[in-house]
Amino acid sequence: MEMKGEKKIPAKKTALKPPPKAVSSGPKEKSKSLLPPSADFAHLSSTQRLWLQKLEIHDRRDLLFYLPRRHEDRTRSLELDGSRIGQSLVVRGVVQQSKSAWWRGGRGVFEVAILLNPETITEPLTSDLLKRRLLRCRWYGMPFLKKSLCQGRELILYGKLFKDKEGLLMTHPEFEILDSSEDSTIHLNRLTPIYPLTEGVPQRGIRALLYREIMEKPIEVAEFYPVPEDLISLQEAIPNAHFPDDPHLLQASMRRLVYDEFFILQCVLAQRREGRKKILKERAPRKMELGKEFLAQLSFEPTKAQRRVIAEIERDLENPIPMHRLVQGDVGSGKTLIAVYAMVLAVERGQHAALMAPTEILAEQHFLNLRRWLEPLGISVGLHTSAKKKSDRSPMDSPEIQQTLFKGKGSVTVGTHALLFDSFVTEQLGLVVIDEQHKFGVMQRLTLVQKGQNPDVLVMTATPIPRTLGMTLYGDLEVSVIDELPPGRSPIVTLCRKENELPKVWAFMRKQVEEGRQAYVVYPLIDESEKVEAKAVQTEYERIIPLMAPYRVGLLHGRLKPDEKEAVMKDFRAGLIKVLVSTPVIEVGVDVPNATLMVIENAERFGLAQLHQLRGRIGRGAHKSYCALIGEAKSLEGWQRLKVMEESCDGFKIAEKDFAIRGPGNIFGTEQSGLPPLRIGDFLRDFDLLQRSRKDAGELLKSDPELKKFPQLKRQLDAIHLQRKTLATVG
Repeated sequence: MEMKGEKKIPAKKTALKPPPKAVSSGPKEKSKSLLPPSADFAHLSSTQRLWLQKLEIHDRRDLLFYLPRRHEDRTRSLELDGSRIGQSLVVRGVVQQSKSAWWRGGRGVFEVAILLNPETITEPLTSDLLKRRLLRCRWYGMPFLKKSLCQGRELILYGKLFKDKEGLLMTHPEFEILDSSEDSTIHLNRLTPIYPLTEGVPQRGIRALLYREIMEKPIEVAEFYPVPEDLISLQEAIPNAHFPDDPHLLQASMRRLVYDEFFILQCVLAQRREGRKKILKERAPRKMELGKEFLAQLSFEPTKAQRRVIAEIERDLENPIPMHRLVQGDVGSGKTLIAVYAMVLAVERGQHAALMAPTEILAEQHFLNLRRWLEPLGISVGLHTSAKKKSDRSPMDSPEIQQTLFKGKGSVTVGTHALLFDSFVTEQLGLVVIDEQHKFGVMQRLTLVQKGQNPDVLVMTATPIPRTLGMTLYGDLEVSVIDELPPGRSPIVTLCRKENELPKVWAFMRKQVEEGRQAYVVYPLIDESEKVEAKAVQTEYERIIPLMAPYRVGLLHGRLKPDEKEAVMKDFRAGLIKVLVSTPVIEVGVDVPNATLMVIENAERFGLAQLHQLRGRIGRGAHKSYCALIGEAKSLEGWQRLKVMEESCDGFKIAEKDFAIRGPGNIFGTEQSGLPPLRIGDFLRDFDLLQRSRKDAGELLKSDPELKKFPQLKRQLDAIHLQRKTLATVG
């Protein structure tokens, strides 16, 4: 973007900045975050250079693409009324008074009263006017704010508006202290950028710095791949993504930058997909016929959906290209059966199979099921977790035993992250199954895969995402969807209830227990927290014990020792524990058919997908099941979100709603997939750009697979692939 009166400087032909260089396996390199800023910032003060160093902004290109996380409309001052309760708002006002207090349990709280827009008040401050103009703001555990938020200070605040018996309230709002000596055209009376920060970097300081570096200097960037004609140029998009003149320019700028993010992601996926087709593996002949024998011994008939996915996997395992398939299915759809059948097919060829689960509870559950199914077929099943003693682990732990007892026969190991370490070895790893794949990072998955020679990979998830979105995101995987539940699953009645209705819920739970059933009670926290207003499992466990006496109540959470967890789950499965009080650690892997009731407290703190996963722990037996969602949603939208659970038991429909309300979160990112992380793109909101970039990336790579016409794009993609390989090596 040219500034008036300045000479136009030709744009440099450089690509968007690639990821950091891969870390070598030799001496540890100095972290990039500790390197001094480049000569681009020699004109800045030492304090400003320190800010940029803390934000890992090392050169001008870093600075240009250090985008705001949102913009606040500071062109007008808001007056508050009841219609805005539950909304996130920007307000402006002056501190009238402040106070500090200590609440029950030693919880410190600091509170200020803000008079909103005092300059517009032309009438006496009546009690009615104060109700509309006075806003209380509260911070927990932050007594130091008393020094800066003193009487008379003018503030800009951003937070969610609540209402209690005393009036309007914001809890832990973000704020800026206004200074009349600073340039108001940067901070006020405009669409004001809000940047992601770290400790010691002031919002107003970094905003002023970026304004002068971006808006008062030429933008020198160049396009490095063909850009659709209807998208604006980078020269125009970058300044307007920071300091837009109007909302339309901001929207157009963000669409261009989001498209760039998606285009790079889709190029990586397309290259990964094509690269996988070039890898060939020699398929060993079948030494046994175990697959048919396995299916014949089942006490039930697989569903049509399961048989369809089984056929897809059978075709994959006859193909010389290693399988890389995702099986996506709702809670209780029978993904485990699919995984076990795939492992049996690997054993038929004298190979070993490994199944990695995210928790010891889920690994233990898989181990018990696999032993029941596979040992009658003569297939060894081992359990490999950090909690198990050597004698309990899989024979695959020992190279000597592997070469004698199980040589040429194949076996199966179930484990947790412990499978990633050197104690787990195998020479014939033919199949890797990863359950709840979204809970593992790229380094972990690749580390396990690299224990074999191009093993087949089957990843499973019971956290569904919308079908069309999934096909676009999982662009480097073959996707199978189990869209049918096995017969015999009992219906689950789901009800939303408020805190004051808990006595009725406990009475119903006691009745269920007296009839011989079992129940779960789930809380979001282990211990009480000053920062989070939510119930804790340790405290509530003690309260539930007398309510259920003389029936036994168990406690389960992630901080228990492995043998303690195992003992609790063993007693719950055996029916000795009637009520299990737990954190979301039971989200996956717990299968107790006699459990017919689940109570989830502070349900508003969970995503819909997680609530659906938790609810899937019941409804597994012949008896009717019930799920009670207890919450105090702070807004109508929050309550409507919980009501979605009452209306549907379809995980895909619930996922659609969850995406629409909460966004997709980090479905893909460096931690989860080895793909370039998304900073501004939203898979659901920008779905049209996602589909468009997928099509454009595919066409470009088809016409120029080596990217000879676009060397800058090739360098960036090569850097991303190199980073992924390095993560696997050092992980």
